[in-house]
Amino acid sequence: MKRDELKTALNYYRTKVKEEMASEKKINGQLIGPRNATNKLALDDLIHPERPFLSKDVENDVDSIYVTTFRFGTLKKPVSMVKCGHGTDLVGGMEFGSQLVQKGFIKSEKDIAHVFAKYKLGILDIFSETDVNNGKKMDIMVYECIDCVGLPNIGEPGCYFETGIITGIFKELTHKEIFAEEIRCWTSGYSFCHFSVEINHDPEGSLESQ
Repeated sequence: MKRDELKTALNYYRTKVKEEMASEKKINGQLIGPRNATNKLALDDLIHPERPFLSKDVENDVDSIYVTTFRFGTLKKPVSMVKCGHGTDLVGGMEFGSQLVQKGFIKSEKDIAHVFAKYKLGILDIFSETDVNNGKKMDIMVYECIDCVGLPNIGEPGCYFETGIITGIFKELTHKEIFAEEIRCWTSGYSFCHFSVEINHDPEGSLESQ
């Protein structure tokens, strides 16, 4: 993705973030976006999602086929395996994120968005970054996420793999204690994924809530 296209995408989605967060609700402790909810995820939901910006550099519907193939292997688990699979996705993502740094794909924080876009994982946006006691707190948004873009609102976030990737990348870059949690997602009614990330410079402490 070229620099001017990335800037256009970030401007577009940052506006969506503000609009959707302004109308969100909290239900049973979970933040829920404006899209109507459903109680299930069907096979049809996984197929041919639209990614307006990440699909621009490929012909026809190659991007949607790519995303669909990825989802067939990661999302369509038997119901009995879904919950236990979350931990596997998280750990797998952490290992993948660590390897991206170890193998030199990512050398600094500035490389993360480029790698995400190049390999079609999503459009990563370090939305805010704040120094706090014992470390740093970041709000990272991912737009057009390969795992969840276009999926219905099932009332909870679902991007455990991406949570793991972000954790692994920052742990390897900083050699600090990292805590990452997805708090907003396509599958909780938004048009973006929102990861709250804490980088703890004191391994025996924890970041204070902001």
